[in-house]
Amino acid sequence: MLVVASMSTLTMECSPTALTLKYTNKDYVPSTTILNKFLCCFGPLIESKTELLVKTNGVRVFFQKHCDAENVVIYVGKYRFGSSLKSFRLKVLPQKPKKGTGKRGRKSEKQSSSVHHVAAV
Repeated sequence: MLVVASMSTLTMECSPTALTLKYTNKDYVPSTTILNKFLCCFGPLIESKTELLVKTNGVRVFFQKHCDAENVVIYVGKYRFGSSLKSFRLKVLPQKPKKGTGKRGRKSEKQSSSVHHVAAV
């Protein structure tokens, strides 16, 4: 059986993706170091971009590939990634444009980001 994926699907799968985890209380937010160590088993991270979101009791982790971030969401849905987890969200980031493409650095419609928001239950 032959499966054909559209170019936008292939582009999204290879795009960097941000995973934002929000907690009910700031005391339950894991450190960036602990989170990077735990989540790197799902796929390569952009560790230098991992950040604490102090005002929203959250943390944001960046994966190099969308499919790796999706695997974390599947895990979170099955095993409840901490009892104080309130919600999580995926945001597909645009890939870096190749040099010499586009006009004056403007984003094309294909490079716009995509957001998936899911509340933890």
